[in-house]
Amino acid sequence: YLMLAGNLVAGWQLARSLIIAQDLASHNVDVDFMQAKIATARFYAEHILAKAPGLRDSIVDGAESVTALALDAF
Repeated sequence: YLMLAGNLVAGWQLARSLIIAQDLASHNVDVDFMQAKIATARFYAEHILAKAPGLRDSIVDGAESVTALALDAF
């Protein structure tokens, strides 16, 4: 749960910075740095946020493997 929450919150913050970076780059403000921010947000979306459905599935559907153990197994 914490991994999914952390990835989503970081993605949300990167999306916020992406919007600002696109606006600033369109006004020729520190274009190289803004392009790096845009590329970072894209990388995060394609490589980190792409894992979100799998993390969600392990939370929603993964309880049976834990609850199958007897309490004294812990």
